[in-house]
Amino acid sequence: MTNTNILTIKHQSKDVLFRETANRCEARLMKALTDNEKASFIVPGGTTPAPLFDILSKKELDWKNVSIALSDERWVDSQHPQSNQALVERNLFKEQASAAKFVAMKNSAETVFEGEPETNFQYSQLKSPFSLTLLGMGKDGHVASLFPKKNIIDSALDTNSINNCVAVDASGCEVAGEFPQRMSLTFDAILNSELIIILIVGKTKIEVLEQITNDTLAVDYPVSVLLNQTQTPVEIHWCE
Repeated sequence: MTNTNILTIKHQSKDVLFRETANRCEARLMKALTDNEKASFIVPGGTTPAPLFDILSKKELDWKNVSIALSDERWVDSQHPQSNQALVERNLFKEQASAAKFVAMKNSAETVFEGEPETNFQYSQLKSPFSLTLLGMGKDGHVASLFPKKNIIDSALDTNSINNCVAVDASGCEVAGEFPQRMSLTFDAILNSELIIILIVGKTKIEVLEQITNDTLAVDYPVSVLLNQTQTPVEIHWCE
């Protein structure tokens, strides 16, 4: 990758990765609060960011003016073990950060497609552009729930859509697991951020990034959309 908009930072251990990335998130949110008196913070699910969330929850920010929302969510009850909301509430919404406002992706609709309008309304209330978007990445190059499947990528890249979120059926995607119905931010919504941080643990995933060139197709490696653009700065924080 030769895009000067992308900064890659290797950390010496997981402990250092989580501590330093939490400090970077704190600084970004503090700047947003200073500049705008409020901040919007997009966070990922999964287990990888849990230690970072624990560190960040203790930071003395003006959390009551920070709105936190997910980058993606499985269409399951918020108390389900596979719910990203449950993970974030357990690991981030405590200590100092308990004062933050949470904007949920999941709502009472039976299917993710029926729930899409309400989710988009809720996300339209967030400060725009997002102050900070923190993402993970899968070994197949997916970000949020934008998996390497043509119909998903086409929907997420729809430039005629004004929506922040898109309903996803990831059936057939191995890494989607047993809950393929997902809600995800679109690529445009992710790029509508003041800063994007991608958190990566493991050399295998970094090797995926090293394969991406200017000609890489989004349907092959969805993360390439974020790496082959000049609109929004991206920082990749990683360790082996």
